[in-house]
Amino acid sequence: MASMMLGWTLDDVMTALGLGDMKHLHHLRPKAQKVELAKTVDSLLDRVALGEDLQIWLMSQQDSYIELRDPIVIGAPIVFGGKVPEVLWYLAPNEHVEGMPSPSMLASLHAFMLSVASHGEGALPAPTVHLSGWHAEAEPLAGLVGLHDG
Repeated sequence: MASMMLGWTLDDVMTALGLGDMKHLHHLRPKAQKVELAKTVDSLLDRVALGEDLQIWLMSQQDSYIELRDPIVIGAPIVFGGKVPEVLWYLAPNEHVEGMPSPSMLASLHAFMLSVASHGEGALPAPTVHLSGWHAEAEPLAGLVGLHDG
């Protein structure tokens, strides 16, 4: 299994908001990285709201350990339960895929794009599909770095 999210990387969102990129986190040791990542996400959430369907996900590339240098995505799962059977890695039509995102999810994605654009620093491109690793499920980031859900 794996995960498939429709959204944007945290790096893209931070850049569009004029808050810099995530490169400053990559050289830190794990404990310091966790603290700085929580501060970074807090600063993001002070400016924009995620809405009901969106969440911040760590797109794990391996299932054996948590690596905060793996891609971080703001978005929503686009298949049933957020899980992608391995046969979906070639993205062919498959009965496990629910089809188009729900109207609620599309509204949340659109509202998030407008919220980012309203800050006048930059705009987000259309949301894209992000995949976790072969056998790795995406993890909600909040619990991993000690953030509290608003």
